[in-house]
Amino acid sequence: MQTMHTLRRLLACTTCLCSILPTAALAQQANARADEDFIIVEGVRVTEEVTETAAELAEFGTQVQVISSDEILTGGFTNFGELAAGLIRGANVGYSPDEGEFTIRIDGGTDRDTLLLVDGVPYFDRSSPSEDLWPATAIDPRMISSVEIFRGGQSLYFGSNGGLGVVSVRSKDPEAELAGQIGIYGGSFRTREIYGNVSVPLPIGEEGEHALLVFGRSYETDSNILFNREAFADTLLELGGFRKYPYSFNNIGLRYMWRAAPDVTFRAGFQLATIDFEDTFPDQSPYAPNRTEFPIFNASLDARLNDRMRLEVEGHYQAPSLLNTELDPLVCSIPRVADLPANVRSLAPSGGFTTATAFENFARANGLPTGCVTNPQFNFGRANVQAREGIYINPANGLPYGTIANPFPIGHPMGFVIQSVASFGTGVPIKGIGDVDRFKSGYIDHGANARIYYDWTDWLQTVIGVQNTSYTDNSDEVFGVRDVTLRSNGIYGDLRLDLPVLEGLNISLAGRQDFNSNFADEFIWKASGRLELPAGFYVRGGGGTSYSAPKIDEIGAYGPLANVNPGLESQSVETYNFGTGINGEIAMGTFNIELGYFDTAITNQFGDRSVGAVCLEYARETNPLGTVARDEIVRNRALIIPPDAFCATAAAANLGSNQSVAVNTLARQDIKGYTIDLAFDTEMVQFDLSFTKNDSLELNPVFGLLARRDGTTANLSFVTPGPAGANETRQSAERPEWSASGLITFTPTDRLTVAFNPRYQGPEWAYAPAGLARLVDADGNRVVEDVNFGNYFVMNASIQYLLGENLEHRFMVRLVNLFDEEYFERYSGGSTLQISRAAVRGELGPQNSGYYRQYGWNGKPRSAWVQYEYRF
Repeated sequence: MQTMHTLRRLLACTTCLCSILPTAALAQQANARADEDFIIVEGVRVTEEVTETAAELAEFGTQVQVISSDEILTGGFTNFGELAAGLIRGANVGYSPDEGEFTIRIDGGTDRDTLLLVDGVPYFDRSSPSEDLWPATAIDPRMISSVEIFRGGQSLYFGSNGGLGVVSVRSKDPEAELAGQIGIYGGSFRTREIYGNVSVPLPIGEEGEHALLVFGRSYETDSNILFNREAFADTLLELGGFRKYPYSFNNIGLRYMWRAAPDVTFRAGFQLATIDFEDTFPDQSPYAPNRTEFPIFNASLDARLNDRMRLEVEGHYQAPSLLNTELDPLVCSIPRVADLPANVRSLAPSGGFTTATAFENFARANGLPTGCVTNPQFNFGRANVQAREGIYINPANGLPYGTIANPFPIGHPMGFVIQSVASFGTGVPIKGIGDVDRFKSGYIDHGANARIYYDWTDWLQTVIGVQNTSYTDNSDEVFGVRDVTLRSNGIYGDLRLDLPVLEGLNISLAGRQDFNSNFADEFIWKASGRLELPAGFYVRGGGGTSYSAPKIDEIGAYGPLANVNPGLESQSVETYNFGTGINGEIAMGTFNIELGYFDTAITNQFGDRSVGAVCLEYARETNPLGTVARDEIVRNRALIIPPDAFCATAAAANLGSNQSVAVNTLARQDIKGYTIDLAFDTEMVQFDLSFTKNDSLELNPVFGLLARRDGTTANLSFVTPGPAGANETRQSAERPEWSASGLITFTPTDRLTVAFNPRYQGPEWAYAPAGLARLVDADGNRVVEDVNFGNYFVMNASIQYLLGENLEHRFMVRLVNLFDEEYFERYSGGSTLQISRAAVRGELGPQNSGYYRQYGWNGKPRSAWVQYEYRF
């Protein structure tokens, strides 16, 4: 069935291209080919900053966007998340650029469907047991030369995670003469920054084949208020959880370039970026300073071996790591019956105490303290005994809490406790403050990608490539991660036709086979084409498959009860895209107008299941150790790709039914959308406007759930009201239904540049969890609705002025959110307040709407910065 679906899509691609051939054939004499020395991208002749890879992908049907260094300068961006949100068409930033960690998504995809490359290095989290590591935060915006975006499935050339496209960042190269930049930047939120880079020819003082670039940056800011005070649980507020959100980025590195010949260039680089940021949340931890480190090595070789053959090689090694400190509130809790003195246990309810009031009454009747006794020490002079007010002092009598006569009340914060332990490792605390309770989490990722381009004739080119990607856990042993290396060796080929029978038609037919260890092998394909028509019109189209390899945690490497499934398939992405547009000249400039459409399906998503729930060998009818009936196992298997080979091995090895195995689910995400892009470029005015509409549909977990009265656990006789209960699918969370953005730049002289960077966004949803969504009031209406935190307009702007005989002094004023729009970068549809006073006391539970809290990550308010940069 899937094969027929694919064939129909491929036939549609072919039909679309072929249907316009007669018209084009009649116009061949009038259709002049573009000069081979440049390519028109977005209406602009790009001759310097575009790579050959980008130029050729555009020529053969890929939608390519190029963001130049001049465009980047107009923004004054302090991290790549800001740059992506402002300049990448259709981009959605996951998490928050001000939070210290973020991801880049394009065209309605997830965090794993847009591959971010920096000089060929994949900046994708391979997973770490403490929590996710997102290398996008390690990008130094002061060192970016250009950004190229390749839309549509791009795994064929670049490997895993290119399902919806690739964002390729190119760093500044060393120059063949002594040159450099040094700059300072400061403004709102006590932001202060110094950065610089220096290119030195080698040997020093002699311009030649070798050059070295040394760079560094130090950036510090208090950041804007990320969460509003009313978002916090009361216990967190009492412990000082509402405070500033400081962020620190430091980076140092070097880049080496050797021009061995006019057409042969070798590059190598190293950087060490460190990010210190607060990772506190209003429903969890009041104090969480985290530190990430990103040591990254890369090297590349670009060589034209002769008139027909070109070689590209890229390699990398990186070892990101994370050190967490996360302290949760230590809150006085209701004791268990087992914790009571032996002489009163038999008097307690057999099921324990469900509320603090019930225990307090029991304690008074039996001569027990009604709260928590900590035996505060009186000879250290510390706050728990010396304070006159605050969490340690009973306001009724002014005495310190913690004694038998004056215990901490249940639900009252008593201080801090380390948040997490290595639950599937040694069990030691891992998010503390020192070498006995704070441990490194991370991974090692290395690989290489090489391809040869060969021009057989003027109309036939082939590309043959090989790629290796390997990654393994690099965390401290206390985490207990299995020593498993995920490795993929791929070979790919591309047949490119510039058919002489029809001038202006380029077609690419490509395929790739990956041979993988610890997960299933993968074959993907891609077909694309572009046809130039008279008067600057063109049509492009393409389709194919891409994939996303499993991360270390998804393979089943975490925990003694987890198991690796060698038959686990990669997450699969099948996407098709078409576009038609025009490139032309008008009013002493160039322009581009394009209408595009894309259609994507994501399948084989990752999950894990207990062995006894999905393996028929464990059915209780045939296996005395089985706990699940065969018909229930059959129902479970209908929702996944059954791991039959693993099940046979598991049964033969007598694995316990409670152990787990990594599987592929049959859940499907469908994404459809269209784009409208306008670009205009003259010496004085440049503008780029883009509109993206996408329906990114996911399964709705509330669909069909029976409603419940707020405060109860009994199902009512009707389904959850509204779209939540009635619709089988819904727009994916944190995916805007549409967005429009632009960059409008005025350069009246070579010294003055004024730029405006607007973003207008449609609905974007944060959904209440199922337990909250189904709660209704006495009239049958939902108590808490889903939150649309979109529908906002933000205008950013900048003014640059260059001074000096050689324009070497650059001054810029950056203005963000000119109209002071209140908006959220991200939103929680319903986090649990299980550490709040009422929840700890048992007065609220998951059946109560008051047990949940909805809150957002604030976007920047109106703010301003000043930048000065000296170039030499």
